[in-house]
Amino acid sequence: MLESNGTYQIIGKIGSGNSGDIYKAYHRNLGKYVVLKKIKSNVKNFVNVRAEADLLKNLRHSGLPQVLDFLNVDGDIYTVMDFIAGNSFKQYLDAGRIFPEKSVRIWMKQICAVLCYLHGQKPPIVHGDLKPGNIMLMPDGNICVIDFNISATLEGGAAWIPGYTPGYAPPEQINAFFYNKKEPDPSRWMCIDTRSDIYSMGATIFHILTGWRPELDENGRAVDIRATGLKMNDVFADIIMKCLEPDPARRYQTAEEVLNDLENIEKKDRRYKALVARQRLSYGAVILSTAIFAGLAAFGYIQIGKDKTASYERLVQEETNYVAEKEYDKSESCYQEAVSIYPDRIDAYYQKALALTQQRRYEDCVSFITSQVLSNSKLASKADGMDAIYSMLGDAYEELEDYENAADCYDKAISISPMESSYYRNYAIILARGGNEEKAEKILKEAREQGMDSVSVNYVEGEILFGSGKYEEAKEIFLDCISESDDTDIRMRSYLMAAKSMENLDSSASQKEQMAELLEQARGTLPKESNIGILEKLAQVYSDLGNMQNDSAYYEKAISVFEQIESQGMEDYETEYNLSTLYQNTQEYGKAAEILSHLLEDYGEDYRTYKALSFLEVAKQSNMPKESRNYEKFAEYYKKAQELYQNQLENNVNDIEMQRLQELYGQAVQNGWLEQEE
Repeated sequence: MLESNGTYQIIGKIGSGNSGDIYKAYHRNLGKYVVLKKIKSNVKNFVNVRAEADLLKNLRHSGLPQVLDFLNVDGDIYTVMDFIAGNSFKQYLDAGRIFPEKSVRIWMKQICAVLCYLHGQKPPIVHGDLKPGNIMLMPDGNICVIDFNISATLEGGAAWIPGYTPGYAPPEQINAFFYNKKEPDPSRWMCIDTRSDIYSMGATIFHILTGWRPELDENGRAVDIRATGLKMNDVFADIIMKCLEPDPARRYQTAEEVLNDLENIEKKDRRYKALVARQRLSYGAVILSTAIFAGLAAFGYIQIGKDKTASYERLVQEETNYVAEKEYDKSESCYQEAVSIYPDRIDAYYQKALALTQQRRYEDCVSFITSQVLSNSKLASKADGMDAIYSMLGDAYEELEDYENAADCYDKAISISPMESSYYRNYAIILARGGNEEKAEKILKEAREQGMDSVSVNYVEGEILFGSGKYEEAKEIFLDCISESDDTDIRMRSYLMAAKSMENLDSSASQKEQMAELLEQARGTLPKESNIGILEKLAQVYSDLGNMQNDSAYYEKAISVFEQIESQGMEDYETEYNLSTLYQNTQEYGKAAEILSHLLEDYGEDYRTYKALSFLEVAKQSNMPKESRNYEKFAEYYKKAQELYQNQLENNVNDIEMQRLQELYGQAVQNGWLEQEE
């Protein structure tokens, strides 16, 4: 075992690169965190790996992690590198972050500087897997290039790479990979050179600027970045597109060339603008000539295609921004226009589903994805992006407590992206919540193999224990996850599940107090965009305490929590309904009535609104002298609630509060406040 020498404490697997698995560990002698990269056994022979590792240990560059050691443990080969603080650009891009051109230019220069350094080694070193996930944005605002392949030192000017990442790898690297898989003689394998890194850098910068990977036309050439609708410096755009030349001979030949052009963008831009001005004068003199019209006719179809693509990409970007800003009416308009241009591209549909999820319209999200995405055979057959769609659909089903369908969705997401450990985690959680602990354990084992970190593994174990009714053990695991995890989602889930475990252990008022204390801690530490579930549970606990203790102070606390939900723009029907009940409990009947009137406007056919109005009328009349009571309004609301309720009985609605209303109606008739109906 790697830990047997006492030097390294393994924290957990954090990923997989094209050449091997990656672990986070604590170096006891150095007193710091490090990264251990386990080299796949089929990469190269031990002697070559040893020699290359020794070369990497001598690298010294601010944009690279320091290689600290090389290990051979029980036949497994590891390199040890510095752990880099910060987040990868992939994490930012997955969250919808788009960066300004000025910053991206600086980072591209820094990447070029790293490549100049690597390619300038003797022998030169090819990274071989440049992509947003392998470029870290450190806390100081600079970048660090990670996961450079130990097998990629050049031998005779070319390097063999064990794999590639779609969307970022150049054509020659992809061709080499598939050729080598079929060729049994390693001496005949195809190789790549330093120009492959230049292509991957161009694709990475394209993604960071636009939010999506470059698309290829029918000739394998990346669509011009300006066709996405992005407003940017033309010279900078030309540099990126030259990096993305599919033919290595037409690409920049060295990273130094790219860096030189980046340093001289402003100078080149002045010359470019002057040339454009001269061209405009020239075109103006002959604008009506037949030659011009002939040219337009010949190339018009190309321009139309580019214009369509540019319009679509612009609309999706606007939709993305509006969703992020919670301007859902505007995002909906962009969605409708985008899908009218390209009904078989996934981007606009994803943002629409995300908007529904953010509004907690989970039933609408399920309906939208199943009717508009999965029913579209051209969309559903695409692998790229469909895993995220299935994951979002699974999340919606989870919120609706439809664990069977949720599990099916995560199963499909994994089949599309079997390397995404978070899908395994969510799948195992859903299986545990659905009572299938045995299969959850099986999926958890697969998750470990795919690199799920140790805290996430522990969390899933807690879910499995919870599903088995072992609430005390589950609670302890969830509390450990709260203190050990840096992942916001895991911490939020752990707070909620710890509270639920406590609730199942003991439903007393003192236990509720402890739950409230724990949830208040979560409320104060989690970012507001991640605390909606915490707030809802906290409001419920305070409301329960108010009922148990007959203490309006707890109702006031619950009201303040719901008002926070409203202030964050995350309220839904349940929020408003519960808030109206709390106002009724504190005898703030005007506020309760105001909320319910709004609910009538938005949810007029929901019987619960009329049910709440019925109870509100009863409460108001009960506080009046008997001789002054008037239950006519109550009768009106009650009858409407009954009508709507009966219509929903087919959906297995069984509401005990409706029985209570029936009793109250009978009492009002018996006391003479309402006339007996024939």
